[in-house]
Amino acid sequence: MTKQAHPISWIAGSSLTAAALAIGIIGISLTLTGTGYADDGRELGRAIPQNTQYSAECGSCHMAYPANLLPAEKWRAITANLDNHFGDNASLDAQVTARIEDYLVQHAAKNGKVLKNSKPLITGMGPQKITEQAFFIRKHHEIPRRMVQDNPKVGSFSQCSHCHNLAQKGIFDEDTVNIPGFGRWDD
Repeated sequence: MTKQAHPISWIAGSSLTAAALAIGIIGISLTLTGTGYADDGRELGRAIPQNTQYSAECGSCHMAYPANLLPAEKWRAITANLDNHFGDNASLDAQVTARIEDYLVQHAAKNGKVLKNSKPLITGMGPQKITEQAFFIRKHHEIPRRMVQDNPKVGSFSQCSHCHNLAQKGIFDEDTVNIPGFGRWDD
């Protein structure tokens, strides 16, 4: 009986070893090519300099989203249409717009390194408004309106930094959520 079990054990062990090696090779290739997605944005929050003009102008209506949230072509499309910025006129002086666009493009997502679940924004699929993306709705559907839209300390889901303490750095994971007036949120 042991002589028959031995070949079966050898085949099973070899198959598991081959699968582990394949997974390791895929992981290493994604790391080296930079095409993997960050798991929670922590990696993206490193060394992205802040831009006071961008923060002041764009942050006056909503959170000034981290520049590495989107690739350069998406930032260019947004800055080119500020007169109809999701239904609002957010026009700026041409020189101010150019400086903000330069900053966003310089620090935009590169090599596929974007926040997890922002692929629809990159590929142009679905609505372009972050708060209308399926992944955003899925992550926020349990939060009652009274905690965000009806909460004068938050006001809107586009004010990510009011609840996500590290949003300015591109970190949006659940561990950073503290809803003003309600406290820490945990799914």
